[in-house]
Amino acid sequence: MVTSFTTLYIEELKAMMRGRFAWLGAAVVLLAVGVLATVGTQDTWLDGYGIIAYCVVPLGFIPLAAGAIASPRASRFVESVFTAPVERRTWLASKILVIFTLAAGYYLALAPMMLVYTHHVGLPFLLTKFLIWSIGILAVSIAVGTLVGVLFIGRSIAAPTATGMGVLLAYAGLLPLQELMVARADGASRTGHLTLASPPVLLKNALGFTLVARSIPATTTLTWLCLGMISLGAFALAAWIFLRAQGVETWETTRGQRWAITLALAAIAVLPVALADTNYDKTAPPANSAPAVRALFARTGSSLAMAPPGGQPPARCCGTILNRETWPPFGTDERTRQDLLILLPVETTQPVRDLRIEVTGEGGLEVTTDRDALANAGEHLETRTYPKDLGPPAADGHHVVTGWVVRVPVTLNPTRPWDIGGDRYPISVKATYGLAGDTQIRTFSARGAIDAQVSREIYEMGVASLIFPLFCFGAALARWRRTR
Repeated sequence: MVTSFTTLYIEELKAMMRGRFAWLGAAVVLLAVGVLATVGTQDTWLDGYGIIAYCVVPLGFIPLAAGAIASPRASRFVESVFTAPVERRTWLASKILVIFTLAAGYYLALAPMMLVYTHHVGLPFLLTKFLIWSIGILAVSIAVGTLVGVLFIGRSIAAPTATGMGVLLAYAGLLPLQELMVARADGASRTGHLTLASPPVLLKNALGFTLVARSIPATTTLTWLCLGMISLGAFALAAWIFLRAQGVETWETTRGQRWAITLALAAIAVLPVALADTNYDKTAPPANSAPAVRALFARTGSSLAMAPPGGQPPARCCGTILNRETWPPFGTDERTRQDLLILLPVETTQPVRDLRIEVTGEGGLEVTTDRDALANAGEHLETRTYPKDLGPPAADGHHVVTGWVVRVPVTLNPTRPWDIGGDRYPISVKATYGLAGDTQIRTFSARGAIDAQVSREIYEMGVASLIFPLFCFGAALARWRRTR
């Protein structure tokens, strides 16, 4: 039994990769994922790349498994399975194991990029969950794809593959919908329940993490039971249909068996919607150690700006991210000299006196200032004219038209990055000053952020992402030379 299973597994694995374009297709998929990993280093890598590589692509094993299971019927190879001295269950198990082998190969292909990432920033909470999440999605996708492939008896794999693709789109589409519903405190609504038909949503809830929303289920017991029912139920139903309800080319079922199959399919689709946990009462843990930055993506409204030493601020001024228009972003663990521009809410018609400034970095941002420059900042004020109603608000509520600007030379050193790109470090400014002819001391407070990245990461990630695609291209070339 073991010998026949091993032989079948090896032969099926060879047959799977024997196609002329099999290795080429694998190379293209891995190259696309690798290019995404490399480009993603310029922004929040884990959010953009992680969702696609660890969720969307694993869902692609649904149509892949459906096509692989249905292909023997399309090629009439299944006739030999039903007539040869080989147990049908042995062949089916070996076929499923071949698909699991491909899934393991894909998971292994992600390792170089993941290792480069963890070398620089460690293993954050979200990446830990992604690594487990993708394994679960791969397993469930193969189970569902196997069931879809078994359900179709025909001379073409178009129908099962298209159905598998439709299931993929449904599962993937319900994921952002669930995040939206939970973020709006509607996770327990009817629509919120409907999103639980997606195994990635169930697995995400069961693992206790979120992508955007701030809440996760307080209990997960029923969610885990629903996941097990989908995975084990799909495999069990597929095996029973293939072994007991189908012949070589036709269904061989009784009325009772047809009802049993229908009810089993309905249970796999409906029970998670009705039973899975929806008590989103627990605060989600942070994805990483990133500090909070208020109004992160605002492009106006800040009283701070940044410019090269002696230079002018960008035309699109002044948003929360002070170096938004600077390319490339500042490198982590690198000292960068800039001028911090403080837009005081004072018209130039009012002279400023007794100016005192304090600049502080947060979240690992080291800020060094020149004490002499700070002490004499009030003697070298600049002016800036703002468009109508876009200047900083003055004490009486009106928007400053032409106001004072303080230029403070600073040296910035972003340390302890939590991602390889898109690290936004908060920076705060506190100041006190007086106005000529007024004894009152006024206070000024403003916050902003700077964008930083691991500067050499794009090159390291690019090299790491090419390892497995080049191997697959080499195998495809060797295959082409042997068969041309």
